[in-house]
Amino acid sequence: MRASIIIPSWNARERLYLNLVALNNQDYQGDDVEIIVVDNGSKDRTMDMLKDFKSRFPLRTLRLEENRGIARGRNQGILEARGDILIFHDSDMIASRDFVRKHIQAHEKGSDLVVCGLFWKRIFSFFYKRFSHEQMARFERITGNKLEPGNPPQDRMPLITEADVLNGSYEKYSFDLDLPFIVDLKQVLKRYGNSLEGYNLPWRFFITNNLSVPRDRVMGVGMLDEGIVRYGYEDYDLGVRLFKDGCRFVMAEDIMSCHQEHPANFTWVDVVENVTYICEKYNHIYFLDMQMVCLQEALKTDSDRINLVAGDIHKLLAEKESHQILRVFLELLNIIRRSYYKPYKGPSSDVIINIADNIPLIIRQTRQWVEAGKAVHFIGMLRNLLKITLNIELGPKIGLYI
Repeated sequence: MRASIIIPSWNARERLYLNLVALNNQDYQGDDVEIIVVDNGSKDRTMDMLKDFKSRFPLRTLRLEENRGIARGRNQGILEARGDILIFHDSDMIASRDFVRKHIQAHEKGSDLVVCGLFWKRIFSFFYKRFSHEQMARFERITGNKLEPGNPPQDRMPLITEADVLNGSYEKYSFDLDLPFIVDLKQVLKRYGNSLEGYNLPWRFFITNNLSVPRDRVMGVGMLDEGIVRYGYEDYDLGVRLFKDGCRFVMAEDIMSCHQEHPANFTWVDVVENVTYICEKYNHIYFLDMQMVCLQEALKTDSDRINLVAGDIHKLLAEKESHQILRVFLELLNIIRRSYYKPYKGPSSDVIINIADNIPLIIRQTRQWVEAGKAVHFIGMLRNLLKITLNIELGPKIGLYI
């Protein structure tokens, strides 16, 4: 089997149906592709729809009685998959006709590739009364339909047809998601190109609604982490492990799949819990890049700077004598996280003493780096962290001010 398309689904029956319609319409002519749908504890009769659906590709379904997170659902699909390539696709996606063919062709260029398809296209395929205020405003702006107060459209009212999916006309109703992280990733592509060569954080493009990766590489790093039960970060978690394992990441903007808008299924609590989980899991100097990305908002910095700091850290990791300063840097990040996301009385005396004991080393080592014009971005971030957390200031020539 060449490829397995893995689709976890939770209470998304009508959107999943359009997803499968689009997969039936693929221009790929091979018979070596399968679809695996994992019903992750749905209560909307998803399985009834799947039993009746006539798929042109072999369709296998798994039913999990309890939703214990999308990571577990996707892992069940991975374990069942027979394809050499895993194509990750979410239940609420509508794939372009060349979606399967282009994912498969992309992997002919190497056995270590992670192929990230375009993931920021959105469409209002159904109207939901539980849309957020922001989604309602976007709906009015995109569709041009002014919602009458107290008289919204019927819940789950279709806004596009099956014919729209088959003939591709749905694409004219699609739009780009304009969240800050999407705008930021587009800027990364302008700077580094689709090969992402020279970019130190390519796993930020690892969004599991549209990407493909060799199955053996996923199995080799342990699949998705089922400890991530709440919404978000399970894709970054797998992506960073694949990156550290030597996979090459490419962005394939010509592989398009469109996300169908639906009521949000996550909260700020989910974000806090998952950031905490990820940072505690990767509490090691070899994953400082992951720590900084997760804490970008708390650090009040931009992703370009984090990328430059990550490049410096990558070089410093090759020098064993730099590891102790990197450990101090990690401890400072921990202080930032704890103070930002939870009620926090400040670092313990043990932490303060440990950092203080390392100040002479920090001054000596960073002074040498400054003189050599080395690790300038890392030094700048280190200065900021010391100032924010302990009110310790390193001067331009690495003098100490308290």
